[in-house]
Amino acid sequence: MTTPAPSVDTPTDGAPVITPRGRELRLDTALPFDAEDHGRRLLRTVRFGTLSTLDPESGYPYGAATNLATDHDGSPVFIMAGLALHARNLAADPRASLTLVEPGLADVLAGVRMTIVGRVVQVTDQARLEAVRRRYLARHPKTKLYMTLPDIGLYRLEMADLRVAGGPRRNAGEPQVAHFLTDLTGAEALLAAEADEVERLNGPWGEDLPGRLARLHGGGDAGRWRAAGIDPEGIDLTSPDGDLRIRFPRRVTDPQAMRSALAALVRPAIVGGT
Repeated sequence: MTTPAPSVDTPTDGAPVITPRGRELRLDTALPFDAEDHGRRLLRTVRFGTLSTLDPESGYPYGAATNLATDHDGSPVFIMAGLALHARNLAADPRASLTLVEPGLADVLAGVRMTIVGRVVQVTDQARLEAVRRRYLARHPKTKLYMTLPDIGLYRLEMADLRVAGGPRRNAGEPQVAHFLTDLTGAEALLAAEADEVERLNGPWGEDLPGRLARLHGGGDAGRWRAAGIDPEGIDLTSPDGDLRIRFPRRVTDPQAMRSALAALVRPAIVGGT
């Protein structure tokens, strides 16, 4: 998708893309809330969100729910048909907003919510496309049929700014996008081996390592846990009932270091005899 520059340029002078509310937040009276930890976890585990784009004629925002996954660096990715209203809107103006909500809440205002703004780009590089497609299908296997349609493409939201809220009195000020993205520097070997490592973990020779990890790190016993993706900071697990993000004890950049990190994550169970 080739997209012209929007009619209103994104600020390039360091000004925030999301302008401040104009009122000072009393963070000293707020309840404890680690916005980066909650936001990064939500970004990596939420299965769907509301994507909003701008109608080129009326200028009004148009929002619709879509399935989500993440690229290696944590950027949201999704599929879109060429006939979709979003596709038409983005062809005129690539700016978009994505809203994520903590799943399973009876009252969304009491949980973690995240709004991301940025520009949508289509993934066209063949090597990148295969990796993103694999990661997306790991989380949404039933969408494989959609991938065969001629006008379906994979898209990525290049994040420019964001806000995270955690419920009443849990505000995050103005977090930085860079703190929510995973640094991929020097991790070429790990990313190149991701498909093989995920296949190994999900196969019989993986000895149900995804399931063992999930049980140790809050995933419970329900469902069949599988590895969905690996990056320098952690591993993403998926099951029919939900998704789980587990951070490595240290940053890894190659398959051997990743295997050592996984071994360290399951070691408490081995030591405890579980």
